[in-house]
Amino acid sequence: MSWRAAVLLLAPLVAPHVSAQTVSPSHAPEVYLVTMGPGETVYERYGHNAIWVRDTVDGTDIVYNYGTFDFGHSTAEVARFVGRFAMGRPQYWLGTMTMARAVEIYTYFKRDVELQQLALPAAKRIELAQLLATNALPENRVYTYDYFLDNCSTRVRDMLNRVLDGALQEATTGVPAEGSFRFHTHRSLTNDPPMYLGILLALGPAADAPLDQWGEMFLPAKLQERMRELRVPGEDGRELPVVAREVRLLEMGVYRVEAAPPTWGGWLLLIGSAAALLILTGRAEGPAGVAGRVAASVWLSLAGIGGMVLLFLWFATNHVAAAWNHNLFFLTPLAFLMYGTVWSERKREAGGWGTRAAVLTIVLVGIGTVLAFFPNYGGQWNLQVAALVAPPAVASALLSLRRA
Repeated sequence: MSWRAAVLLLAPLVAPHVSAQTVSPSHAPEVYLVTMGPGETVYERYGHNAIWVRDTVDGTDIVYNYGTFDFGHSTAEVARFVGRFAMGRPQYWLGTMTMARAVEIYTYFKRDVELQQLALPAAKRIELAQLLATNALPENRVYTYDYFLDNCSTRVRDMLNRVLDGALQEATTGVPAEGSFRFHTHRSLTNDPPMYLGILLALGPAADAPLDQWGEMFLPAKLQERMRELRVPGEDGRELPVVAREVRLLEMGVYRVEAAPPTWGGWLLLIGSAAALLILTGRAEGPAGVAGRVAASVWLSLAGIGGMVLLFLWFATNHVAAAWNHNLFFLTPLAFLMYGTVWSERKREAGGWGTRAAVLTIVLVGIGTVLAFFPNYGGQWNLQVAALVAPPAVASALLSLRRA
């Protein structure tokens, strides 16, 4: 399906009219945590969640969804959305729909849907419904999305934690998570190797920082697990489960997320080494070395542009997870300075810019490789990146020195 078709399908998400007075305080609605399974496209791979407020007395049927966004319908609107996302400042909002519409949408996209009915006291259910209704008002609903720290799942988490008087945060803060932001990101993207590799390159050490279960609930499935485990004191002081019952509303069984990231390091090293060997054939003079020099030029272009992108993400955007990226040891704009020496047919003056860039590149790759082998010291788990990009980076630098 095209992105435009997806936008048209999702357009009615804000259809129901919601006001702060929608929920009557005279009786308590049922409230459910709704958890959607992963989908096919990159922004669906992490799953999704929402809160469903249902009242059979007054007919209330509202699914509150913090993951609503719009690509736009014109080229300018699409460019504006992409630009804001690239800068780390995309605008999302709290949308609403009926459960029937939610089932229609997730059936179309072949995604699982599970419900957890929350055994909250009546006063807390009323409070939650009123908070959501107020948050869904036009003047309150828009927020700046962050894929790790402020997303559709963390917003639901925070709202539930509020009516639980902090019990969810208290139970999960400081408890070690299953994995880091990088761990969960990579295992979620195994179906899309190019995107997997791109995000592997873009994430810096912040994505590898120790994570507790509170932070891990940026994933909807983890919020679902923690709510399933949570116990709070009842009126008699006994510990009672927060989840009264669970219902699998849709079981499509089409898309799954791996339990752990793939171990592609060997294959990436093989690809990187093959590229390095091809580049080194450029040492031959005349036509025999053309293929190697072309390969070196391609690599230098990729490395130079890649380094500029990583620097841009670090210094010019709000992508906190892209800061201090160790992959800049391998991908650097210094690569552009080696073009001339790679293609030169005569010995250049020692100490020229190409020579200096080549020497510095080898030093940087050496530092980056050592840090990759000792991630507990360096703070970034990027050995797979080093396996892929260190060999062609060194080979291009050696070729540049040979021809300088």
